[in-house]
Amino acid sequence: MPIRFPTSETVKTPPRSVVSSLAWGCLFGASLACWGEIARMVTSRNAHTVLAGRVYRTGQLTPDQLVEFVRSHNIRTVINLRGRPISDWYPGESSATQALGIAQEDVTTSASHLPPPDEVRRLIEVLDRSEYPVVLHCQQGADRTGLASGIALLLYSDADYSTARRQWSPRYGHFPLFDRKEIDRFFVMYERWLFEHGVEHSTSAFRRWATTEYGPGKAVAELKMVGAPETVPLGKPFTLTVRATNRSRDPWKLMAGTSVGVLVHYYAIDPDGNRFYEGRA
Repeated sequence: MPIRFPTSETVKTPPRSVVSSLAWGCLFGASLACWGEIARMVTSRNAHTVLAGRVYRTGQLTPDQLVEFVRSHNIRTVINLRGRPISDWYPGESSATQALGIAQEDVTTSASHLPPPDEVRRLIEVLDRSEYPVVLHCQQGADRTGLASGIALLLYSDADYSTARRQWSPRYGHFPLFDRKEIDRFFVMYERWLFEHGVEHSTSAFRRWATTEYGPGKAVAELKMVGAPETVPLGKPFTLTVRATNRSRDPWKLMAGTSVGVLVHYYAIDPDGNRFYEGRA
């Protein structure tokens, strides 16, 4: 009996209505899961554990919610990443932490800009010296809190880099779109530094980069006086030599002209602190 192989005419394909239903079902299921996660974040104020028993993260809590969270997790330090704005929530939070007898540390960060180097060093100093457990929070607990949570993992755990990277992800409400890309760019800069220096991530490598190497601007410089004279002659010109070191993330492109290149704005101050001479060079 001859063997008959299936052909395009004999193999029946599922009706288009079935395929369409499956596609719409998958889309509906994904949407439902997404909205469910959003609802969970809203109702729980995006509260999560970063390091069990040591570091937690949330969105902005009301004073009553903060009291409940502090007591349930034995929190000893609240690290506010929103700075000290003139807003209704800040006095309430400060009063709550004071009444609880715990510390509150204020660090100024932005969800739409790279963090200033001074504030990164400030955050690390706070994390180094605070009494634990601590809770980190911004407004939604997504962008700035993701940044700080990632820093905490990279500094104080043996978690690999990919694990720490999950702290600033859609699971916590962070989507790298528009100006929210700056949070991701902070860590991309660290990745690039690791690659350029041929080193693997470690807690000491991240600490070195974050405290001494990180610079978000294109014109960040370290200025150092070279061979400064102990005395200067009265009524005669003298020369000062200043060494400028590029501490920014990109090479400098110096061009001839009157308004580009390396410019120095200088001024002289009398013993009373008054400026009596200034100029540019």
